[in-house]
Amino acid sequence: GGESGRKPLQRLSPGWWRRWGDTKAGAAAALVANMTRAEAGRLVQGFGWAGFSLPEGLYTGSVLGVPRLGLPGLHMQDAAQGYRTMFDSQVGTVTAWPSLLSFAASWDASLTREFASALGREFRAKGANVILGPSVNVHRVARNGRNAEYLSGEEPRLGEVLVAAYVQGVQSEKVAAVVKHYALNNQETHRATVDVEVDERTRREVYYPPFEAAVRAGVASFMCSYNLVD
Repeated sequence: GGESGRKPLQRLSPGWWRRWGDTKAGAAAALVANMTRAEAGRLVQGFGWAGFSLPEGLYTGSVLGVPRLGLPGLHMQDAAQGYRTMFDSQVGTVTAWPSLLSFAASWDASLTREFASALGREFRAKGANVILGPSVNVHRVARNGRNAEYLSGEEPRLGEVLVAAYVQGVQSEKVAAVVKHYALNNQETHRATVDVEVDERTRREVYYPPFEAAVRAGVASFMCSYNLVD
């Protein structure tokens, strides 16, 4: 596709959508109404992956935009300790940041926001406009292979505070944050088939608060969990 290379991101002025409508919902409807069926269809599907193979120059996730309408593509990239190197040519060109669990251990919201802002700048400089993070699942399985990625540690209140700082920091650099994995994705073993059963009160008091905090902070998107829920 014509957008598949790592070109400088199209810079959109604040409120660019207003030429399509007075509200965001109205503008979105007008944009879609002016698309061909093919243009609208490609907004809900990615491109590039063939099995586990990805052509060099693409991102972890890539969605074509509609340039003739001024709508940029989505360039989505992992995330947990910095910009994920997908190709040999990228090795040595990215910052190896501390894990999100390290920031959780700092109990420092201002430090987390400073880190997130720097992370957003690096992603944007590399052409990504969506970061597939933060990961905020509360630790409950000690041997979970992704515990180091989870910003909440063992405490949902800590997650509430730090996820807000992370989202605000990343998105201050015009990069969209994606909070994950919603919900109850607390282990990697059999993650695609395990059925997690948790009562409503426990969900509300322990597992949901970091996600709710992300919403209050204005997070752009959610990523669902791999596991089944009830």
